Amino acid sequence: MGCATLLAAAGAFFAPLAFVGAGVLFALILGAALEALSLRRVTVSAKREDAFVKLGGREAFKAELWHDGLHELRISARIRWPAELGAGSSTARGTCRPGETLTLQFHATGLARGEARLPPLDVALTRFGLMEHIVEAGKAQTVRVLPDFAAVQRMHSRLNALYLRGQGTRLSPRAGQGREFDRLRDYVAGDDFRQLAWKASARQRKLIVREFRVERSQDVLLCIDRGHRMAARVGPCSRADHAVNAAMLAAYVCSRSEDRTGLLSFSAQVDNGVAPGRGAAHLGALSRFATSVAVDFLHSDYRVLAAHVRRRLRSRSLILLMTVVPERGEHQDLLDAVRMMMPRHLPLVVAMRDEGLEAAAASLPAGRRDLSRTLVATGLTQGRAQLLRELRQLGALVVESTPQDSGIAAVNAYLDVKRRQLL
Repeated sequence: MGCATLLAAAGAFFAPLAFVGAGVLFALILGAALEALSLRRVTVSAKREDAFVKLGGREAFKAELWHDGLHELRISARIRWPAELGAGSSTARGTCRPGETLTLQFHATGLARGEARLPPLDVALTRFGLMEHIVEAGKAQTVRVLPDFAAVQRMHSRLNALYLRGQGTRLSPRAGQGREFDRLRDYVAGDDFRQLAWKASARQRKLIVREFRVERSQDVLLCIDRGHRMAARVGPCSRADHAVNAAMLAAYVCSRSEDRTGLLSFSAQVDNGVAPGRGAAHLGALSRFATSVAVDFLHSDYRVLAAHVRRRLRSRSLILLMTVVPERGEHQDLLDAVRMMMPRHLPLVVAMRDEGLEAAAASLPAGRRDLSRTLVATGLTQGRAQLLRELRQLGALVVESTPQDSGIAAVNAYLDVKRRQLL
C-alpha cells in the first residue's frame, strides 16, 4: 500500500503512474475483502487440558488447534494469564493445513497458590496476510498452582532406595517399648519383671511376659498459621508458602510411617481442613486443601485453634503448629493455647526464624537511627527467646528453623517424637 501510494503521488509528474497506483490500491482492497470473506467462513476449534503448576516453577501449557478451511492458514494464538501466573499474556504462532492439528506451547511461572481460570484463546487467522480474522477458540481452562513438591519427590526417592518395595513384601509390626500389646511369650533371662503376665503364668505354670510393639496409625494434625505475620516474603515465596511446602513434606513422611495425618489452617478463625486419614487418595485431598490456603491479613488467634483441637480430636494426637512467634505483648495467647491442648495432646511448635531481625540485632550501630533500630531488634529477639523457653517449660516441643528449611525441621522433629515414643 505504501508503494501504491507513492505511485499515485508520482502521477503529478507522470500521469499514467496515478492510474497504476490506483489500480494497485484497488487490487489490494479487493484481495483483502475476498480474504476477509473467506476467513469468516472458517471455524477454529481448540483443545486444552486442566494443568498444574508448582509454586515458583515454570511450566508449559499445550493447546491443540485445527480448522475446517480449505487452504493452509497462518495462526497466531494469544493466552491471557491470571494474577496467579504473573498476569500479562503470551503469543504463539504456527501454520495449520486442512485436516491437520497444530500444537502450540505457552510458558508461565506459578507465583501464587490457588486455582485460576484461563479464558478461551484469542486466535488470529490469515492466509495471505492482507486481513486477519480474530475469534475465540476453545473453552475456559482451570489451572492449579500447587505447593512445591520437589522436597517430597526427593524424599520419595530416598525412602524407596532405603526400603524394599518388591512384590510380596509387607510392613511388619516393630517390637519395642511401645504401648500396643503384641503377644505373650515365655520369660527369658533379662526380661523386665514389670512385664510379667501373672494370670497367664499361673495358668501355664511358668513365667509368661507381655510383649509390646511400637504404635502405628497415630494421629498427626498439621496446623498452618495464615495470619498477617505469614505474609512476609522470604525469597520468591511468602512464609505461608514455605509453611505449606513444609506441611506437605511432613504429611508424606507421616503417611509412609502409617500415621493418620490431618491438615487445617487458621487466622482469626479455624478452617475445617481435612480430617486425619492416610493413603494416596488422602494425600491428594491434603494437596488440594493446601493449594487453597491463602494469607489472611488478620490476627492469628491461637486460643480459637486450641478450642477447635480439643473439640474435634478425642484421641491423643501430635499437633504440629507452623507459625511465626508473636511479639512480646501477644505471648500469652500462644501460652494459653498450649496449656489448653496439654496434656491430652502433644504440641510441636515449628517457629520460623526472622533472619533479617536477627541480623539487625547483631549489627553494630553507626548512629542514633541505627542504635534505635538495633535496640528494637534486640528487644524483639529477646522476647522471642523468652517465649520459646516458656513453651518448653510447659512441656511443648519447640523447633526453630528458617522458612526455607522448615520442612526438614518438621520432619526431623516428627521422627524424634516417634523414636522417643512421646505419643
